[in-house]
Amino acid sequence: MYTAYIGRRLVDLINVRDQTNRTVQEFFDEVYFPLFYTPDRFLHWVSNSKFDQASKQKGKRPITTAVLEEELAKQHHRIKNEPPDGSFFLGGAAAMSTASTSGQVTDMKLPISVEEVYASWIGDALGVGVGSRLNILVDADEVLLALYDGWQMYRTYITATPNLKPHQINTWNGWWITTAFARRYDPAYPFAARQPDVDTDKTTGVASLKTQKWVKVIFSLARKLPSRQLITYAYSLGTTGNTTVGFIQVRLPEIVSVERDLYRQLFALQGNLKEDALDNLYSTELGFQKACELGAIGLKALEPASLREYMPGVRGPGKPFKVPKDNDEPLRITYAIYQTWIIAMLNNQQLLTLTQRIATVLTQAGADTSQRGKKVNRNAVADLLESGQRRQLIERMAAFVEASPEQAELFDEIGDTIIRMPATDFPLFMALLKLKYAVAQAKS
Repeated sequence: MYTAYIGRRLVDLINVRDQTNRTVQEFFDEVYFPLFYTPDRFLHWVSNSKFDQASKQKGKRPITTAVLEEELAKQHHRIKNEPPDGSFFLGGAAAMSTASTSGQVTDMKLPISVEEVYASWIGDALGVGVGSRLNILVDADEVLLALYDGWQMYRTYITATPNLKPHQINTWNGWWITTAFARRYDPAYPFAARQPDVDTDKTTGVASLKTQKWVKVIFSLARKLPSRQLITYAYSLGTTGNTTVGFIQVRLPEIVSVERDLYRQLFALQGNLKEDALDNLYSTELGFQKACELGAIGLKALEPASLREYMPGVRGPGKPFKVPKDNDEPLRITYAIYQTWIIAMLNNQQLLTLTQRIATVLTQAGADTSQRGKKVNRNAVADLLESGQRRQLIERMAAFVEASPEQAELFDEIGDTIIRMPATDFPLFMALLKLKYAVAQAKS
């Protein structure tokens, strides 16, 4: 299981950084276990492990340091003397083939060493929660070391927060990555810029860490490793079943270009923009598992939520954009997100200028002072913006050229651009044109 590989990678990295020479089991005993398993609350939940069984019996047998040491000895004995199964080799199959977590069963005798079993615990504790109950393992030195440093911060935070739910290491990892890789992060004051995101149950008062949006985690990785093509492993381990999505490429250069362009645009809109505000505002159309079905996490996977409603498609021409008011900052930010992503997808900065110019012409056409002329022109503008095909749009632009010959060069240029455009890009172009028209109306 890949958890074992990642766990061993961390031990090797820590040995180099801290000038130690621990084996994987020594790291488990001296670092992992004392940090993750204390009498008050565990940081890592491993179903059916000796620690899980002890926790379930704490009403009859309170958990003390002595009890934990006893359970650790039992766990060592089990690891060294029993065939590995999913209760102590994390990511492995269940002991019984009929169990709900009995996937990945084979009749081949795969050699699994004791060191690999211990490494699987460490590796699973490095999983980064990204939603859809999935975690990702990231094979990058900078990420693994940052997550390791975040473990101690998690223990510090949970000790200082008595009502915080335990066992949320993977959720914590997601929050920690978005914090440690922020532009303004100060390692001397790790909680200064932002506090962990929590939900508190109003009835019980129990607080739970909130899972970070997957796009927020990916943006953070892109800021730290902007030129890297990462290979991640997506999976989940649970009592009712394990899920293996598999290895997913994350194209960080594509992602960081969108994040940087958007940050610049929103900074211009908001002034002293907080990075966290950008990450929180960006919502994607696809959940993480659906995004993985694209084959890679890149620009296409960042499609903003609800943008499809404005594109021509099987359900019609798509709805028009609202004209943003001066004080409607959330709508303006949403439009900036849409525009940034569309331009990146079309990979044609010239289109931004062209659509702005056409939007201005259309706005002026609808501003005819005569009542009849205003109505006729507005209807023509509406028809043009509802074009669902390239041919239809070009024909409707021709009508504008006849009425306004001085704009012939502009419409001719956009016609040439549309003809060369792949058919799959046309809905994006129309969404951009409608967006620029709404913005032009707001300025007129």
